[in-house]
Amino acid sequence: MTDIAMTSRIMRIHLASWRYFALLTLPPLVVALRYPHSALSVTLWALFLITHYYCWRLWLDERLFRLLNKENDLVSFDDGMARLWSIKKPGRSLEERWQGASRLFHRTLWATGALWAALLVFLFIVP
Repeated sequence: MTDIAMTSRIMRIHLASWRYFALLTLPPLVVALRYPHSALSVTLWALFLITHYYCWRLWLDERLFRLLNKENDLVSFDDGMARLWSIKKPGRSLEERWQGASRLFHRTLWATGALWAALLVFLFIVP
């Protein structure tokens, strides 16, 4: 079994990187705003919005994971989330939640990479 406190701290540190991902979206946004009528600008906007959605999710998870320090916290946490979102799902373990946050972190990483790849393609095509 993993040390819950240490793993929780590590997860929160990585989830806090949403700030850096959000900052990395600014140069592609500037280019998209500079060339608003270009077809590739639409791609940059779409990837920008996708990346910012993932940044919002990382931000949210970072704050929500502060509430989960012990397995015993899961029932009351799920109850609070169910009141807000009106969803009744079977409870997930802390390990499953960490796996979900890890997938979200990697999706954000890939979305940011795709945004920058599109930016580089854009810069090579547009004079």
